[in-house]
Amino acid sequence: MRVWLLILLVLAPLCRAGESEPLKVMTDLWPPFRMADEGDQLRGLDIDLLNELSRRTGIHFDVQRAPWARGLAALDQGTADLMTGLAKTPDRERYIHYLDMPYYACSPRFYASPAVAVRLNDYSTLRGLRIGYVLESVYFQPFDGDEQLDKVGVSNESQLLEMLARGRIDALVGTDCQVDYALLDPELAGHIVKAAYQPDARTELYIGFSRKRLARMPQLAAAIENLRREGWIARAALRYQAVVAGQ
Repeated sequence: MRVWLLILLVLAPLCRAGESEPLKVMTDLWPPFRMADEGDQLRGLDIDLLNELSRRTGIHFDVQRAPWARGLAALDQGTADLMTGLAKTPDRERYIHYLDMPYYACSPRFYASPAVAVRLNDYSTLRGLRIGYVLESVYFQPFDGDEQLDKVGVSNESQLLEMLARGRIDALVGTDCQVDYALLDPELAGHIVKAAYQPDARTELYIGFSRKRLARMPQLAAAIENLRREGWIARAALRYQAVVAGQ
């Protein structure tokens, strides 16, 4: 009995220390979900969500910026805890445990210069174009698996917009809630527009945890479900939707 008591006395502080350690969140810029202000501090809908979860659960988050593919690799290796804004795929489910319900949804869309965008009126018109996309991102089928298209992969959306503005690609694929927000920039507005073709697809966004680091997932899952039921996430999104709607 004394031996077990001694073991408990030794392990208890270690367990409490583990519970108080911040969860490592991998992310990259993806307005309006994750943006950097003038001081390079992150803000946006996902950051609002993490802050509210921290307030309600007492769990702290260490949010680290990295290219999207590197963040996914960290979940696969178990060197990070979670990511937000994840699309669900069978391959990712090997190493990511997704929460049951998505917290938001967007639609995949194509963007180009006005002259090119008007000609993109169905899937077949993508042939012959250099189309930019973000590596390891998921858009829709058949695009994701189409090896006949001339696709140019980069690490983030800001690179895609810059490449399109400079004529290094002919079009880009992205999600409307993100690219529409980016196009509020006066330097891009009017120069890059949505293509006429609109895929019949939705991109549901999930929070996903590394399957190697699930200890505190149930507590966060319960808190997120409460936020969803209360309508907190929908209300928080309105401030960013209102800006896009006013474009």
